[in-house]
Amino acid sequence: MYDNEEEVGRAIRDSNIAREEIFVITKLYPSQYKRARQEIEKSVKKLNIGYVDMMMLHHPSSDDVYAYKEIEQAIKEKKVRCAGISCYYVNELSYFLPKIEILPALVQNELPPYYQDEEVVKFIHSKNIDVMAWYPLGGRGYTFSILNDPTIVSIANKYHKTSAQIVLRWYVERGVIVIPGSSDIKHMEENLNIFDFNLSQDDMENIKKLNRNEKHDWY
Repeated sequence: MYDNEEEVGRAIRDSNIAREEIFVITKLYPSQYKRARQEIEKSVKKLNIGYVDMMMLHHPSSDDVYAYKEIEQAIKEKKVRCAGISCYYVNELSYFLPKIEILPALVQNELPPYYQDEEVVKFIHSKNIDVMAWYPLGGRGYTFSILNDPTIVSIANKYHKTSAQIVLRWYVERGVIVIPGSSDIKHMEENLNIFDFNLSQDDMENIKKLNRNEKHDWY
């Protein structure tokens, strides 16, 4: 869907990093669900790295169960290691999970500080499924307001960290996997430098209070 599988695969092959040290996720988009088997084969071929660590469904659609079953078959054939889904909430999961065989390893949802969706996170964790946050710092024009939120800035000053590091650490301490994106090497290094401190319970509670149920994407 994002038209970068060939480039990602080439970068992995050229990296001199052992394949098993890199975790590669790619997705099927709803327009691909009806021909999921062919699209999975295309992804495996384009990446050309032996196998895909995780194949995900981009968001719910009428053919999502069919597409997921094709991912399950690819797992059995060892072309894919595990499955994931994105933008599934309590209602969607309650319908979807009983219809599949292999439990998804991951649900990837929008979960910035202004839309924390705590009950959904708890529900997913109760199913022994991991949660990953996309657009963790806001995304699509909303990053500025989150990184300049007075509560976040105050906590950042307390720990001598950046606002982004505070937000990313907050996810980690909630037990949520986080995938910040950047093309700036300094920001990449900054995003990785969040494992030398812990937020206090008061700080966690103060960030929790920022929730506005403010969702920025429709799915």
